Parts: sequence; C-alpha cells; structure tokens
Amino acid sequence: MFDTIQFNLKYKDVNQLNVLKTITRDHCFEETRTCNGVVFTTRLENLTVRSTETTLSIGNGSLCKFLYGNNMVNFTRDDTFHAIEKLSDLLHVSLNHATVSRMDVAYNFEVKNPPESYFYYLGPLSRYKRLEQTYHSLEGLYYNCQTDKKQLVFYDKIKESSYRKDRIPEGYSDRYLLRYELRLKNHVNRMFGVDKITVPMLYDVQFYRRIVDFWKGEYRKIVKVNEYEIDIEGCKGIRDLNKMGMLMLVERYGGMNEFFKTFDHQFELGVLDKRQLSEIKRQTKQLLENRSLGIVRNSQIEELNSLIEHVG
Repeated sequence: MFDTIQFNLKYKDVNQLNVLKTITRDHCFEETRTCNGVVFTTRLENLTVRSTETTLSIGNGSLCKFLYGNNMVNFTRDDTFHAIEKLSDLLHVSLNHATVSRMDVAYNFEVKNPPESYFYYLGPLSRYKRLEQTYHSLEGLYYNCQTDKKQLVFYDKIKESSYRKDRIPEGYSDRYLLRYELRLKNHVNRMFGVDKITVPMLYDVQFYRRIVDFWKGEYRKIVKVNEYEIDIEGCKGIRDLNKMGMLMLVERYGGMNEFFKTFDHQFELGVLDKRQLSEIKRQTKQLLENRSLGIVRNSQIEELNSLIEHVG
C-alpha cells in the first residue's frame, strides 16, 4: 500500500553515539553550507537522504521501488518492514524512532478496460477540486484538497512507468493497471488522531488497517457517475416529469462532470453565488442517485468499487 514516505529521525532519540559519523561512513554525502549549518545529502538508490548535525530525513522516492526496483507490485505490510530493515542496514542506524511526515498510500488494480475510461464515472468530491489533466500524453484524474493536505490521484500505471523509462516487470506490459493513490502531504498524524506516527506503526496490524480504511473511505466519498434510463411511462406527475427533464439536460451536457463545469463557470463570473451553486450540485447528485427514476449502475464503476473494497 505504501509508496513515498517521508521519515524524520532526531539523533537524540537514538541510543547510539555519533550517528552522523555512522551514517556517512559508507556513503558519499555532498555537503552544503546553509545559514542553519551544514546539510549532508546523498542518494540511496531512488531515495534522497539528508542529514544535519541533529536530524536525518529520508524520502522523495518510492519505498516499493527502493525494495523491488519498481512500484507496480502491490506493497504489503511485510514489505514495509523489509524496506525499513534494508534502509537501517545501509545507514547502520535503527529507524524505529523515526516519525512520518508524509505518506502516499497506493494500489494498482488490474482492470478490464483502459484506465482513462474509468475517470468519467468518478464525479465530484466535497472539499476537493476535481481536475483531469494530460501531461506528455499521460492522462490523470486529480482531486486536490482545498487545504492542500491531501490529494487523490488516478492514472494508468503502465503508461506512467513507460514514460519514466522504469523497468516494467515481465507479464505486466499487456495489462491495464489503474492506480489509485492517496497522498497525505502534511499533518498526517492529525488525520489519524495520534501525537505522532512512528515507523513501527506502519507495519502494526491494527494501525495498518486504519490506514487502509482511511484510503478506502476517501474513495467512497467520491460521487459516482451512473448511467440512467428514462422511462416516461413510470412518470407519476409533474414532479417526476421535471426530474426526468433535468436528467435529460445533464445528459445533453455530457454527464454530471461537464454539467457541473458549466455552473462552476457561472459562479466564477458572479452569475451564481456560493449557496446557489452548492444547492444545484446537491440536488443534481441527489437526483442522479434516485434509482426510482431509472438509474442503472455502471459496470465499470461497479468493477472499481468491488476491487477497492476487496483490498485488505
């Protein structure tokens, strides 16, 4: 589940003399003088390691790639333990007292269709800005939190790895791999209601389950875009007729996401205020989840829902 994790270790918490001298013994560190003192920097495979006289930080790279050479395999709790063990051995210092300041939780799903085709069915998410982006022909779906503490990302893992010229393991190149990544950028401990997250908590069974549940919970909050069939014979009066007309209008604009973009633009122009925009979206979402009007669950989003719920 884990990908990039930012570790921070204060040397005063380590029962070991002259930690800086120990970690720099077998590795070539570049020294940079700053107003706060000297910073020592090196790379351990794909990870960046920085040290001052008092603190060690490790991050800016995939923990899975550090252990396996790629991050297509789905990283387990035991894998996390082995990656930390490898890091500790290379640096000759225990990381058990290190704390976590950033955490990316991710999983690669083998899906039946091209990953980009699932983006349409993932609608808005409260307190996040939904953004579909294409970068060097790589399509991705981003949900950016208003407070910049969290980000949800969906993309084609095979294409992304090919673009980065990463090694693709045998048997993966002809698959469709959809990656769902939850990036917890800062104040991670507050999200889980603890004073701090230490390294051993990452492979503690109970806390690991809390992380997986949190990852699933953020996905569940996304409004799913379903398909619908309008049967006018089921109309019971003018209210149903109005609702059916609204459904047809949403369809005409290309679905819920495109429909909402129109009103977001109206809000930016000052035609709608925040309350009006919120009410339009609320009632539209409510309408699109009303099964009595002929809502049909889309098979692709049902596939993805099922895959995510079965992650343990």
